[in-house]
Amino acid sequence: MLMQEQRDELARFSARVSSGRALVETLGPFERRLAWEFSDRAGSSRTIALRSGITLSLSRVRWEQAWTLCFDPDPSKLKLIVARGPGPRVTVCGGQTHELAGGTAHVSRIRRAVDLRFDFREATSDQPHEELSVEVDRERLCELMGSRQLPESLERVWSGSGSYPCEVLPAPGASFRLLDEIELCDARGAARQLHLEAKGLELLAAWADHLEAERDASATPSAHDIERLERARQILLARMTAPPRLPELARLSGLNEAKLKAGFRAYFGETVYGILRRHRLDEAYRLLRQGRHNVTEVAMRVGYKNPSKFAAAFSARFGVSPSGVR
Repeated sequence: MLMQEQRDELARFSARVSSGRALVETLGPFERRLAWEFSDRAGSSRTIALRSGITLSLSRVRWEQAWTLCFDPDPSKLKLIVARGPGPRVTVCGGQTHELAGGTAHVSRIRRAVDLRFDFREATSDQPHEELSVEVDRERLCELMGSRQLPESLERVWSGSGSYPCEVLPAPGASFRLLDEIELCDARGAARQLHLEAKGLELLAAWADHLEAERDASATPSAHDIERLERARQILLARMTAPPRLPELARLSGLNEAKLKAGFRAYFGETVYGILRRHRLDEAYRLLRQGRHNVTEVAMRVGYKNPSKFAAAFSARFGVSPSGVR
């Protein structure tokens, strides 16, 4: 059965939005869905309590105006969230501000009841903001992992002293595929429960692997890793006009994506695409000094399809417009 605390949470949320239109649906013995609609906001949230002790939550929202909600979490549980679509700016009432950007992952740091203000700056976007969270308590997580203690990577995020609202990480590679597979699941009855149980465990496993990779990537690069970082840099610059995406660059260099990104920051002092941007602009400056090509031609030769964006980036870097280079 759906846990009592989850039923209570949905009931409280439904009461808060009762001035609009809210509907709570029971989709099965372990799954509920809440949908709401106002003049300036609409959305839905599904809560799925799995037999493994994992709780999945899947939300889709469109909010045009800022809205404040009170969150009162269970401090004994770890909550891991991935976000997709236009993200809001989240502000703790009287405190910090955090960007819940799409394509990122978040480790919840909420330890007490708190009011949060959500301000969607991209309200005109047709794309909704989506979140998929997995929540589990410490004891159950240890049982699932067959250990009395959590791995160091999970222990770090569990007992971390980071301040609210959360720690921001790259999203696990499988998370958005799993978001779609959970959202679009059309199985019924026992088959539905088995499907969601499997996806919940896969999502938790993806998070555990991702956090371990992030921990490894934050360490000082070894000589072995430095060799591969240099290879990645050479590949990136050689393909300046059509650079590989991060997953391809990681594969070609022999690193996982987390190590690639962290390694660039630690060893080169810049992000992957920060190095690419600097190289493009340095090459553009060299070509402009030769005087053989006009500004548009130079922009195209270094990989900029939009001359105005090139001019803005060039001016910000060198303090002079491309046409002013002599």
